[in-house]
Amino acid sequence: MSLNPKALVALRAVITEGTVTAAAQRMHRTQPVVSRLIAQLESAVGFALFRREGGRLLPTAEGLSFYRESERAFSALSEIESAARNIRERRDVPLRILAQAHFAHGLLPLALGPFCARNPGFRFSIEIRQREYISYWIANRQFDVGFAPQPLNDPRLDAEPLVKAPLCVVLPGRHPLAHKQRIGIAEIGKEPLIATRPGSPIRTRLDALFAATGISPVVRGETAGSLSACQLASQGVGVTLSDPFSCNLFIKDPTICIRLLHPRVDIEYFVLRLSGQVPSPTVQEFIEGVRQTAREVVEAVVRNAAGRRRSR
Repeated sequence: MSLNPKALVALRAVITEGTVTAAAQRMHRTQPVVSRLIAQLESAVGFALFRREGGRLLPTAEGLSFYRESERAFSALSEIESAARNIRERRDVPLRILAQAHFAHGLLPLALGPFCARNPGFRFSIEIRQREYISYWIANRQFDVGFAPQPLNDPRLDAEPLVKAPLCVVLPGRHPLAHKQRIGIAEIGKEPLIATRPGSPIRTRLDALFAATGISPVVRGETAGSLSACQLASQGVGVTLSDPFSCNLFIKDPTICIRLLHPRVDIEYFVLRLSGQVPSPTVQEFIEGVRQTAREVVEAVVRNAAGRRRSR
């Protein structure tokens, strides 16, 4: 099977722009040319990439799957082009960092601020991915360093412990449980719950805790990540379990009460790098800076959870 690179560009343009007309304008081609490229690509792959509905082209399930795979190729090509440009212009190549959303928002900025002040020439790029994809992208050399809980076993990766972080109970600020210093899984099981998606580290721990106690929780809603769950808790939608890095973003928010789950349950975070790859002194300093900042954030949230009291 031989694929025309221009046809892959046409596929990307049609999906992102939504119509063949808009895709043609983006590619500076005529509409018939773009339609012909899509038809050639469908012939090459052997399945329909789009279906017509109400005068519009909508991607098929197979088309979307193929598009996602082709995006990986585009991403790799973009990284190669960027690296070549940096080498040509004698610029340092940015450190490519991969992390989940709560880590990217709740920890990395705190670590990068002082680190960049000490290293004004340091350059970086941050991408956000779900946990199960972080190992894949690091192993396939698309990124230099990743941060994730419970890394998937992959011989291509080195996983170095970063920090242990306790699960936190996040409640609306005026919730009846907010006056308690110790909140257990049995008490959470009686409340409407905002849960992260099945398979996430926190959801996996939560399901195991409920199963061990024989409790069937009332899951009011599910959301992709801890940041969203905390925001929903602040609006009184329900209670949730979260990580300290997400909680740190809400630590001064009066609409939220943060407590540690009792008994304490920790999730360990790791630094992921390609196996056998020796980081430069600057990268090692960056990793140590993230590790120290992570410890400080965990300690701050633990202190807040132990000392913050609210009346009903």
